Amino acid sequence: MNRRHVFAAGAAVAAAMPFASFAQTAAAPADPAKQPALLGGNFALLSSRMAVEKATNASVKTFATMEIAEQEAVAMAFGAEAGAGGVSEKHAAVLKELEAAPAGPAFDMMYVDGQITGHEELHKIHAAYAKNGSDPMARGASIVGVPSIETHLAMLRGIKQSLA
Repeated sequence: MNRRHVFAAGAAVAAAMPFASFAQTAAAPADPAKQPALLGGNFALLSSRMAVEKATNASVKTFATMEIAEQEAVAMAFGAEAGAGGVSEKHAAVLKELEAAPAGPAFDMMYVDGQITGHEELHKIHAAYAKNGSDPMARGASIVGVPSIETHLAMLRGIKQSLA
């Protein structure tokens, strides 16, 4: 089976799951300080999986594809399975809105706005973990993640301008 079919099947399963089930607290990792990064990363991952399917703007689709790969890698560095821990109630509500939105420019803008907000939150979370995290692998991911998130924010703001 090629990667596109595997990805499409995974996206279909994720899309079919009720988002209410995502609004739960992740099982406490060995280092509870990891949980905020995992929950925020899960939001970026799940919304990006949706965007790969529903976005109509090429830049939005490209960003979403990149974000999926990065969030899967970060989850691995944090000792978790990508998407498995749920999302916050606030992020679950945004996921429901994205799910309900039809494909098109309005969806693209909602996704980008959600990513900007989510990346601003993740920047603070990863900056704190980079300073004080106890797991060397996760701490390294956060140290590298901070400038990456800054780059993502610049990209997202540029995409938003092009959508307006």
